[in-house]
Amino acid sequence: MLWLGDFNRHHLLWEETRNRHLYNYTTAQPLIDLIADYGMLQLLPLGLPTLQSLSMDNWTRPDNVFGTEQLLDVILTCTTAPELKGLKTDHVPILLTLALEMPQINEEPRRNWHEMDWEKFNTTLRETLTLLPPPQPLASDTEFQESANRITQAILDVADQCVPHTKPCPHTRRWWTKCLTDL
Repeated sequence: MLWLGDFNRHHLLWEETRNRHLYNYTTAQPLIDLIADYGMLQLLPLGLPTLQSLSMDNWTRPDNVFGTEQLLDVILTCTTAPELKGLKTDHVPILLTLALEMPQINEEPRRNWHEMDWEKFNTTLRETLTLLPPPQPLASDTEFQESANRITQAILDVADQCVPHTKPCPHTRRWWTKCLTDL
């Protein structure tokens, strides 16, 4: 488990002693309790400030990184980068590098419903459905299931014939349509 962000809490566990005037045990205690309850460890080393007050030019540590012991083996770096702080910004970026293995996922080709010819699909489906037994009252649950399976299989067969397949690359925007390209 990994927690990182602007907790906006000052405590002697991570704040420098010169900032003891910022300590507020009442507001920090719920965070301390959560850290203890979940067995979290402070991953960002003590003494690294994460915020430079623009008005007072004082360096403090409201941002932090906590993680479970299981993460220790995969953490390559956890530090700050004051040199990357933007103009007129007070927070310093935190750089966290994890050595995680990403499993290769071979995605099966999917149907590209955006490129489907609906007219061809509807025509082919009508023709395919005429090959099924004519509609009749269904006397049992078994007859109902068999009929539903035949109709479902007909739709799937027509989709295989009429809907092009695509194999998305890792950068595919699945929400992107041809209509958006034309804009």
